[in-house]
Amino acid sequence: MFSSDFLEELAKAHKFKQRKGKLEPLDFVSLCSFFNEGSGVKSLSRLCALLTAERKVSLSTEGLNQRFNKNAVDMMKVIFRQLFTRQFLKNKIPDLDAMGFSRIRILDSSSFELPTMYEDEYLGCTKSKSGVKLQLEYELLTGSFLHLEVQNGRSSDQKYGPTLLKTIKKRDLIIRDLGYFNVEELYQIAQKGAYYLTRLKPPTTLFTKKDEDYIKLDLAEVMDEMEEGEYRELVDIYATAKKHYIPRLILYKLTPGQIKKREKKREKTEKKKGVKLSHPTKKLYKLNMFISNIPHQSVPKEEIHLIYSLRWQIEILFKTWKSLFQIHKVKKMKLERFECHLYGTLISLLISSTIAFQAREYLLRKKKKETSEYKSISITMEFIPKLFEAIISSKTSILKILKGIYSQIEKNGKKSHRKKKLTVFDILKVSYERTVGKAAKDSAA
Repeated sequence: MFSSDFLEELAKAHKFKQRKGKLEPLDFVSLCSFFNEGSGVKSLSRLCALLTAERKVSLSTEGLNQRFNKNAVDMMKVIFRQLFTRQFLKNKIPDLDAMGFSRIRILDSSSFELPTMYEDEYLGCTKSKSGVKLQLEYELLTGSFLHLEVQNGRSSDQKYGPTLLKTIKKRDLIIRDLGYFNVEELYQIAQKGAYYLTRLKPPTTLFTKKDEDYIKLDLAEVMDEMEEGEYRELVDIYATAKKHYIPRLILYKLTPGQIKKREKKREKTEKKKGVKLSHPTKKLYKLNMFISNIPHQSVPKEEIHLIYSLRWQIEILFKTWKSLFQIHKVKKMKLERFECHLYGTLISLLISSTIAFQAREYLLRKKKKETSEYKSISITMEFIPKLFEAIISSKTSILKILKGIYSQIEKNGKKSHRKKKLTVFDILKVSYERTVGKAAKDSAA
């Protein structure tokens, strides 16, 4: 994939290399992908110095700047897409047959602002004039990325979800947040023999059915009947004017403490996005509302929220993208250089994530240990330059580098367990050796 011969052919096919020059395709790809820490904010002079230090290539800043062009972007996109389709994560977290799911697919997006000079290509979201959105569908059991798409910041989440319908298979579990809510799509997911779990979006009209009559359901009235902290399940519900069948509606009435937290979060969201929540949303703010077609025998109503909370695993991935890879930190530079930085960073994080999740599966299967996704990816990314050297040179064994990564993850990548905080393995009821973090030990003393 990163051999000189492969990259030479690719560079010629996309006209990145049209004649002999100082900067070979391998040098350029390594700069964008393997030695790209902070590349979104580094000056051209620093990138030139990095090329000399790591690849013994001497270029002027203008010479390097000229290499960031449309042909370079096309080449980087192809490398990313080919690497994406070659992910080798096949082994799942063991002991999950009882859950009844073949895959747990989580879709979400992450956006960040860009310099306003890119607004013609990348329209911004909310207050910013320019921005980019990354759509990611992540498979929890293997850790693989199913779909990753670069969009402008104003692209609709709700319209993106249906584009993935053709890829859904029997026994898949689809978990998404409210931004993707689409009752018609949920109906089609169920028709494929797959499962869905999503929060209910107000003011979706719901009905119960008695004989041949549809009776409108008043959720505010149901909420008033419920006790604080109570779970209530309503079955055989119908949604919207099309009366799409919803097998389960699960309601949970928040406690006063939970309501207070929600109000604080709502105020923060309204201030950040400059929007006010609608009246139907505020009217039902004391309720958590979920709809699903997962059989009750597989997940009872009291555990629905726990399964939905698995969605936060994708937020951890987005956190690594920003805090570790700094994908969102972009200074003013020409568009082609930004796009090379973007796709180069996606290549780097894809390699790091793939290795980290392979280590997770190995350490669970062989040693019954649960690893932290964030810690594992942060450890792996420190080995990326060494891994690159091993890929292009026969002097260093790739296996030796991978063993070093696995060893460090086993030693320093264990997931800490805070008191009353369940991990993914806890939620999925996977057997493993539990490690209690210092904070939990102190609180138990």
